[in-house]
Amino acid sequence: MKNSKELHIVSFNIPYPANYGGVIDVFHKLVALNELGVKIHLHCFKYGRKESKILEKYCQKVYYYNRKMTWKNLFSPVPFITKSRESETLIHRLSKTPFPILLEGLHCTEILHRRELKNHKVFVRTHNVETDYYKLLAKNESNFFKKIYLYIEYLKVERYEKRISNSEGVFTISRADQEHFKRISKSYLIKAFHSNPSIQSKVGSGDYALYHGNLTVSENENAALFLINEVFSKLNYNFIIAGKKASYKLRKACQSYSHIQLINSPKDEEMDKLIIDAHMILLPTQQNTGIKLKLIESLYKGRFCIANDKMITGTDLESYCLQAKNSLDWIKQIKKTKDLEFTKEYTEQRQSLCTLFNNKIEAQKMIDVIFA
Repeated sequence: MKNSKELHIVSFNIPYPANYGGVIDVFHKLVALNELGVKIHLHCFKYGRKESKILEKYCQKVYYYNRKMTWKNLFSPVPFITKSRESETLIHRLSKTPFPILLEGLHCTEILHRRELKNHKVFVRTHNVETDYYKLLAKNESNFFKKIYLYIEYLKVERYEKRISNSEGVFTISRADQEHFKRISKSYLIKAFHSNPSIQSKVGSGDYALYHGNLTVSENENAALFLINEVFSKLNYNFIIAGKKASYKLRKACQSYSHIQLINSPKDEEMDKLIIDAHMILLPTQQNTGIKLKLIESLYKGRFCIANDKMITGTDLESYCLQAKNSLDWIKQIKKTKDLEFTKEYTEQRQSLCTLFNNKIEAQKMIDVIFA
């Protein structure tokens, strides 16, 4: 068909199940683009996940590639996250058709310099600023060898990032990221894609405060430890920490207090229920690039949300959250919020999120740029 729109999408990982930040954005982008008539050819690098038949529902074809996790890639000047995702088979498949290409993350951008694709329109979707991300990971890592690896990776990413200038443009996930990348390439703000068709926040009150996140990520573990040591330990209230694969250190910290419960690696349905039933969601972060998908999830599903400035600045979500800057602020906000009732007026205010973060609106913006 003359007006048919076909697109290659190269994903850093298999985007289903959509149960953590980056893959949530990728999966729900696939769904929205498909619903708007785009025929998607999906290319996935395999990294700790199984191939998924569900993806075939939204794509013309799904291809899988093994990451090259060999230690030799550690010595390349190219960042390991990118070098390990090189594939000649991928290049060959992409070059056989003239369709535009969308690369998910800096992870998949090694193809940008390939002459086989010089006549293709290639775009990059960024989920955060990887230089800031790896610098912070290195700073917070306690294991010496991991710390060295992360710092070297940060230096490589900082040098490598300029290659994005070879793309047609960058789709950033936040305004702060757009400011960063517009110095390198054309930059378009495309807000985060997410799983929520409607507001599920319940009127009434809960009896606990919740912190949730992928606890294998050092930033999230450090945030949980900060809350335990500086906030929860000084309050008489019920607290729950829930997330994937809590470390021994975190488990031990929770065991020291009877009013703190750790729910380790809950299933998706259980996590949703924890968010919906909580009286308040606590959202601290040390990373102020990108946008945390758990912020959107919490606002769509939960009651009161308390966040620090790094979590919400530049997200357009500042007015939906209570704010805390330091441990004293967190304590004051929790004391004040525990006695509030989440009323119908709050749920009505949240309805505007359905326009502010609308998958189809953002997908159409991408279509307008890619197929211009």
